[in-house]
Amino acid sequence: MIKFFRNVRYKLMNQNKTGKYFKYAIGEILLVVIGILIALWINNLNQEHQQSKERSILIDNIKQELNENLNLFTERTERLNEMNKNIIEVMNFSATSKTNKSTDSLRQYISEILTVEVAVLNNSILSSAKSSGKFSLLSQEITTALADYETTTTNYLKFLDKTTLEFKEDWTNSIIKFNSLTDFHNRFYADTPLINHPELALDKETFIAYIKDPKTYKLLHRYYTKYMVETGWLRGLQNSIESTIEIIDAEIND
Repeated sequence: MIKFFRNVRYKLMNQNKTGKYFKYAIGEILLVVIGILIALWINNLNQEHQQSKERSILIDNIKQELNENLNLFTERTERLNEMNKNIIEVMNFSATSKTNKSTDSLRQYISEILTVEVAVLNNSILSSAKSSGKFSLLSQEITTALADYETTTTNYLKFLDKTTLEFKEDWTNSIIKFNSLTDFHNRFYADTPLINHPELALDKETFIAYIKDPKTYKLLHRYYTKYMVETGWLRGLQNSIESTIEIIDAEIND
């Protein structure tokens, strides 16, 4: 094709048809420019298609991750509400000596209070999207909602770290006193029983006296407050996730 155009130019020049030559040259330049523009347009279309595909995959993955964390927060909220009901039962017994629960039930409540699982969040998709620069594929509204969610998550985890340190000494002593790790131990080492030291074990009378001690009541109240505050954080995170998913769905369906 290039050889053809070159031969045409040479022919025009040899025939001294300068005007036609310049017209032809201008036309050839225009064809080249148009060809370049078409190539750029096709390239842009391909890039936009690729970005649209990456954006769709990213949004699907983010939405899945948000739903996983939403389920986690919902389950943990229910778990903490259950724990606080048990704490109230033990605190009321501590204050009034009245309960319709057995001593073994009260022991079990305290063990469960002390061994609530740590919340483990999944933010791998969000972290990867930020570090790789793929957040630029998302709309301003979605990125703002995700930033608000991430800020709330960070503050929630800081709250957990802070309260874990504050309760560390009391938790360690209580775990030993009530032999509360037995259930966890049996899950992993069922063939090797964990025996509490006899001098640390609480018989029924000692257990009741310990529960009725004002110091124990205060400790239980601290756990009650901790779980109640954490429940507030979790509800805030649930609301943040639900509103973010609503924004994503609205944009997808738009």
